[in-house]
Amino acid sequence: MPYRFRRRRRRVHPAVPAAAAVLALAALTHTPATGTSTTTAAASGPAATAIAYARAQLGKPYVYGATGPDAFDCSGLVQAAWQAAGVSIPRTSEEQWAQVPHVSSPQPGDLVFYTGSPIDPPPGHVTMYVGGGQMIEAYGAGVPIRVTALRSGVWGYAAPGGAS
Repeated sequence: MPYRFRRRRRRVHPAVPAAAAVLALAALTHTPATGTSTTTAAASGPAATAIAYARAQLGKPYVYGATGPDAFDCSGLVQAAWQAAGVSIPRTSEEQWAQVPHVSSPQPGDLVFYTGSPIDPPPGHVTMYVGGGQMIEAYGAGVPIRVTALRSGVWGYAAPGGAS
C-alpha cells in the first residue's frame, strides 16, 4: 500500500507578523551607514523656505567659490538658501561650523558637515538635510546640485534656524 504524506500547515503565533512589521519599519527609518535616524518632522517656517530654495537650484552647476544665482559651491548654496529664508549665516563651511549652533541629529533644513578634500581644513564640505535620510548638496566640479542620501563620515550637524 502506498504511503500518503499529509502536509501540515505551519501555525504562526499572531504576534509574529506584528513584530516583523515593527522590525521592518525600524529598518526603513534607520540609515546604517551614518547611524542617523531618518524619522524627522516635516520642515516648516524658515527651514521649509531654505529647503524650497535649495530644491529650486537642483541641476545648476558647482563652481568653486560661487554664491549663485547661476552656480554654487557647497557653502554658497546653503548660505543662499538660508538667506532666502531670512537667516544670515557665514560664507564658508569652516565659518558656518564655527558660528552656527551644533545639534546631535539633523532636522530638515539643518546643515550636515563632512571633512571634505585632503586640501580643505575640516569641515571642508557642507550639505543641507531635507529629511528621510536625504540631503541637497553642491558636491564638486562636474556634478550638478543634487539630492542624495546621507553618507558616512559626517563631521557634525548644525541648525541655522536655531537649535533643533
